[in-house]
Amino acid sequence: MQGTPPDHPQRIALANELHARPSALLRPPCRVSSLAINCRPEDTEKMRAHLIALCDRFGAAHPAEGAPQFLADFGRFRLRWEHHTEFVAVAIMTGPAVEGQAAFDAPALNLLPADWVADLPGTMLAAVHVHCETRDEHFDQGNFSIPLHLAPLFHKQSLVGGSVFGDQARFWGDFRIHEDGFMRFAIQCDANFDEAMLGRVIQRLIEVETYRAASMLAVTDARGVWPRLNGIDRALAQATGDIGGDAPEAERLVLDRITELSAEIEQITAANAFRLDAARAYAAIVARRIEVLSAQPIPGLISLQAFMQRRYDPAMNSCEATRARLMTLSERATRVATLLRTRIDVALEEQNREVLASMNARSATQLRLQETVEGFSVVAISYYAVGLVALVLSPLSKQFGLSADWTKAAVVLPVLLLVWLFIRRVKARALRDGRSS
Repeated sequence: MQGTPPDHPQRIALANELHARPSALLRPPCRVSSLAINCRPEDTEKMRAHLIALCDRFGAAHPAEGAPQFLADFGRFRLRWEHHTEFVAVAIMTGPAVEGQAAFDAPALNLLPADWVADLPGTMLAAVHVHCETRDEHFDQGNFSIPLHLAPLFHKQSLVGGSVFGDQARFWGDFRIHEDGFMRFAIQCDANFDEAMLGRVIQRLIEVETYRAASMLAVTDARGVWPRLNGIDRALAQATGDIGGDAPEAERLVLDRITELSAEIEQITAANAFRLDAARAYAAIVARRIEVLSAQPIPGLISLQAFMQRRYDPAMNSCEATRARLMTLSERATRVATLLRTRIDVALEEQNREVLASMNARSATQLRLQETVEGFSVVAISYYAVGLVALVLSPLSKQFGLSADWTKAAVVLPVLLLVWLFIRRVKARALRDGRSS
C-alpha cells in the first residue's frame, strides 16, 4: 500500500462528528421516552457520574471519558445519552407494552429505576413519550381519522398529524403537557416499516419538541425587557428633541443623558445576547427538523408545519423583534450622540475662533503700544546718549571754538540714527529667535 502523509490531529474526530448522533434502529411496535434536562456547566460531571451509576446498577459498560454521547443496551431497554450545550438528552427505547395495556399507560421511562430518574441533576426542559404501533391487516388507507383508541389520549383542539414515507406511517400529537408531565406522540405504521426510517421519524419528532422548548427559554426574557426598551425609547426621543439649544452646556447635559441611555442599551444587549442567539439557532433546528421530516398533511388535521407557524413562530418573532429593537435603539443613540458631538465641536470651534480673533486684536494693540514705547525708548536713550557723547567731545569742541550746545546739536541726529538702528536690530533678532523656537 502506498504511503500517505500522517493524519491531521483532528481528522478522525471530525469524521466521527458526522456520525455522532445517528438515529436508532427501532422495530415497530415500540415505546420511546425522552428527557431533556437543563443543567448548568458545573453540573455536567454530576450528570455523567449519574449515568455511570446507572451503568453500574445494570452491569453495563461505562461511557468513554469525555464522550458527548453514549448508547448502550441494558437488556430490557436501550438508553441513549447525549450532552448538548445547555442540556442533556436521555432517550429510553424498548419494545411494545404488555398486550391489553393502553397507549402511554406503560411508557419506556418506567423501566428506569424511579430513584435514579428523580435524582437526575438539573431541571426538566422537555419530556416526550412516543407510542408506536403497527396497523392491523384490515387497515383502511382511505380513512384519515385518528384511530378510536388513540383519539381520547390527545386534545382535539391542538391535535396535529402527518403522513410520512408515502403514507407508510402516520403520526399524531398535541404538544400539550399531560397529567404525567410528558408530551405525547403516537405513530401507526406498516408492520414491515423500515427500522431506520422509524428511528428517524421518532428522533425528529422528539427533537422538534426538545429544541422548541429550548428556543422558547428566550421568550420570557425577550418580553420582559420591552418595558425598559419603551422607557429608553421615550427618553431617547425626549433627548433628541432637546437638541438645538443655544447653550453648549445644555447640549453637553443632553449628550451625557444619551451616553447613559447607550450604556443601558448595551447592558440589556449583553445580558440577553446569548439567550437570543441560542433561540435563533434552536428555532433554525426546529424548522430544519420539520423540513426533513417531510410530513404530508392528513385531511381534517392541522399539519405540523402549519401548527408551528401559527403557535410557535409568533414567539420566535417576539425574540427577533427584541433583537431588532435593541439594534435600532443602539443605532439611534449612536446617531444622536454623533450629531450632538458634532454640534458641540462646532460650537467649541466657534468659541475658539472668537478667542483667537480677540487674541489677534489684543496682539495688534500690544504691537502698536510696543511700537509707541519703542519710539519713546529711542528718544530717551538718545537723550542720555547725546549727553554722554557731548561730554566726551567737549575737549575737542573747545579747540574748535564750539560751545557745548552746538556740540550737542551736532551729535543729536547721528545718535538718534544709531540708537534706532540698534533697537531695530535687537527687535529683529528677538523675532527670529522666537520663530525658530
